[in-house]
Amino acid sequence: MALYAEVAVEAARGIARESYTYAVPEGMDVVPGHQVTVPFGRRNSYGFVVSLGTEAPEVETKPIATAGDQPLLLPHQVELARLVADHYWVPLIECIRAMLPPRVRGTGSAGAQASNRQRRHTRLLELATGPVRHESVDLTDEQLAAVDVITANPVTLLHGVIASGKTEVYLAAAEHALEQALRVLLLVPDISLTPQLVQRVRARLDAPIAVLHTQLTELERAQQWWRTRRGEAQVVLGSRSAVFAPIPRLGLICVDEEGSSTYKQDRTPRYEAGWVARQLAAVTGARLVMDSATPSVATYYEADRGKIALATLTHRVRGVDAEVELADMRDEAAAGNRQPLSRRLVEAVTHALENEEQAILYLNRRGLATYVMCRDCGRSVQCLGCSVALVQHSAGRAQGAPSGLVDGLVCHYCGYSRAMPSVCDHCGSRNIRALGLGTQRLEGMVKRIWPQARVLRLDSDVARGPDSYFRVWEEFSERRADILVGTQLVTRGLDLPAVTCVGVVDADLPLHFPDYRSAENTYSLVAQVAGRAGRTGRQSYVIVQTSNPEHYSLRAAATGDYEGFYRAELPARQAFVFPPFAELAVLTRTDRDDAKAAASAREAAESIAAGMVKEGIAGIRVMGPSPAFIHRLRGEYRWQVTLKGDGLERVRHLAPRGKDWSYDIDPVG
Repeated sequence: MALYAEVAVEAARGIARESYTYAVPEGMDVVPGHQVTVPFGRRNSYGFVVSLGTEAPEVETKPIATAGDQPLLLPHQVELARLVADHYWVPLIECIRAMLPPRVRGTGSAGAQASNRQRRHTRLLELATGPVRHESVDLTDEQLAAVDVITANPVTLLHGVIASGKTEVYLAAAEHALEQALRVLLLVPDISLTPQLVQRVRARLDAPIAVLHTQLTELERAQQWWRTRRGEAQVVLGSRSAVFAPIPRLGLICVDEEGSSTYKQDRTPRYEAGWVARQLAAVTGARLVMDSATPSVATYYEADRGKIALATLTHRVRGVDAEVELADMRDEAAAGNRQPLSRRLVEAVTHALENEEQAILYLNRRGLATYVMCRDCGRSVQCLGCSVALVQHSAGRAQGAPSGLVDGLVCHYCGYSRAMPSVCDHCGSRNIRALGLGTQRLEGMVKRIWPQARVLRLDSDVARGPDSYFRVWEEFSERRADILVGTQLVTRGLDLPAVTCVGVVDADLPLHFPDYRSAENTYSLVAQVAGRAGRTGRQSYVIVQTSNPEHYSLRAAATGDYEGFYRAELPARQAFVFPPFAELAVLTRTDRDDAKAAASAREAAESIAAGMVKEGIAGIRVMGPSPAFIHRLRGEYRWQVTLKGDGLERVRHLAPRGKDWSYDIDPVG
């Protein structure tokens, strides 16, 4: 009997069609998940078998040319790829590509065997495979009750105050899964959580682990992927892309720090790892636990309504809550203090240093200055290809900065760089100044105020190279530095007993961002970074600098009152019909011609609205077109059409198609 295969073809990525039918040659053994080579047009292309059937198609079919020795994808991964493709409105082949490291995708075998050419090993992998001292932990009654909730429910939100032992709870659940010969997936939002979590997993779980992370080399990622695919690793730990790891017999999925915006992928397919983890749990039968002291409002709403289980930890297992103070920067200005550090923050850091303790200063802006402006005409120095101001970096720090410069200006979006101008490009004035504060300038300021202190900086500029983050974390955790200045990389998960002072230099920044989650992000960032202090019994202080001390998100963060924040935030979400009361989708049209992009977006909005009326589709609003927040990016103008409502998949067939359009379902920011 003839056999036919539906194949998602790499060469058809830009075509709306999901798959193409090919004949399976007699004697060729293929199953869904197999990588194959197929004729496509005038050339061959690789693709992936997504289904098999015996019904002959009505059109003539060509045979599959070659097939791999074994399927690269597991059956549940093919099913997961379809779910992701449908939800995020992307071609199936894009989701399959996301499941494979570049080297494996290209060759089908790279990394499967030991390499004689391999010279460098990422230190994170050395930590994951090196010697370890196993330890046992006695859980509190509250923690044991949380473990019971997890083992009794398919999906659980583990919500606990800072330092309440959430990690120990899901590691206990992982132990139960391993005892049943099941495997465990641990997802972390960013690199800052990985080294300490690797140590704790090695100490608690007597099982081989694999690490899947973007900081690994491409060869290492392929090697770790193959260890996972062959079932050699019983625990897989990684960042958001690890949700696509080929894990057989998956029994437990843990999403650490649920609600973090870094779980959202900013390139096609624009998936959110937490959502994908839910689908993965559904297709594999694995239990899912999502933990955070600051969960997303949408997830907590589900738990609050009883749609998912809720396990709560209300007490710290060690340490004491740090004293959180809101420093009103309006009062500082009135008192004549024009510096970005308040007198109270300077006093608190000085006190920590005098007691031979450590301090963390958080500022979510990297670089020296956030913009360079002419004081005469008021214009800032803009990127040539993006509608954003260039950011000042010191020489040698900015990626791609011209060599030999004392200072350089860099675009954080496209990497364009230029020298610091001596005169204004618009009016010729020499009255041009760098304004705003970034982590580089803050680092220099800290060194001047406390010249005796050893200062480290941790932001994406510093953490760009191999093992860079690991070295900074190691140096600070071993107390070879006194003050750590950083961006979001310092806000979550760090467990450093000697830190008794934390300063949030500008808590207002996320409040001013045009995002319906701005208050949620503000609460989360302040509460999380405040949790870095007070991990032991020492008296600790958190100074939050703000010009909006009366804002409910900051007041709630200062007291650690998530429930209070949630109750204050929910009415606004409902009034303006934002998640969890509606779904969102942003359709973006890009073009080098601004007018053409705007006209095309306008036509799309009108077409969608007309189609909805014709088909009687109700409960969805079509908004726009409007220019994107960053209107021009990498030389192209961007116009957006926003859909808001319930059941947005009902209008997917009305959405515009073409390579100049991109979709962002469930956008974050």
